[in-house]
Amino acid sequence: MNSIRRALILISCSTGFALAQSAYAADGTASASLDWSQLQVSVTGVDGNVPAVTFSNEYTSLSSSAYVPNEGSEYNTRSIYDWTSNLAANADATAGTHSSASASASTFSANAQSLGEDSSSYWNTPSASASGYRTENFTFDGPGVLTVTIPYTLNITGGEQYNYYGSSSASVSASANFYGHEDNGSFNSYSNASFSLGSYYGESPDSKSGNLVFGIFAAGPGSGSISFNMNTSVGGPSMIPEPDSYAMLLAGLGLIGMIVRRRRAVSVA
Repeated sequence: MNSIRRALILISCSTGFALAQSAYAADGTASASLDWSQLQVSVTGVDGNVPAVTFSNEYTSLSSSAYVPNEGSEYNTRSIYDWTSNLAANADATAGTHSSASASASTFSANAQSLGEDSSSYWNTPSASASGYRTENFTFDGPGVLTVTIPYTLNITGGEQYNYYGSSSASVSASANFYGHEDNGSFNSYSNASFSLGSYYGESPDSKSGNLVFGIFAAGPGSGSISFNMNTSVGGPSMIPEPDSYAMLLAGLGLIGMIVRRRRAVSVA
């Protein structure tokens, strides 16, 4: 009986230690930005003839959300219908965690930060996310090439490895598509570029910067669109025991099993 009591004490201690050590230090942040002041759009033609390109319908959409267990959630959106003007907008959510997305004629960014409060389940963790996208239409009146270049910056900190609900991530992407038809024929072109960071697999760097470069080839008159996207997301830590805590718990269970088997063998004898 004393042996079983000692084993039970070991299990209770290991379980308490597991709960005490279960919350990973996973306070996370994530940010993504496009330097809109450095946006470059160039058009080249064929045989020295540069086509006329007309841009229209510039649109910006921003969104942010935040959730804190037992406190609530918050979601915000903002829009700008002409990103070539001096208009600026922000979408901020501050329900205990914090997330924000902002846009102006010179900036386009998203940020998310988790307070890292512990939770007893994967699906009830504090979280924050922010995102935004910009679109624009264009037309060509002849053959040519459209090239778009814009600098980007990504940063993440914290986040749990192999925990989808507690990871940190940031990404940017851009794409262009074009369609036209001439002389009983049709043609289309598409390209995209994207970069991302994430803590889930633990192989991603904490920061990255460079340029998104993409464009289209127009074989003749036609129309198309350009889009830019950014996304950030962070989650809080879950009450998941660490490996050494699991080892102590299993050791206690194994000890009880060994004691029970030994007592059975004695009884049979």
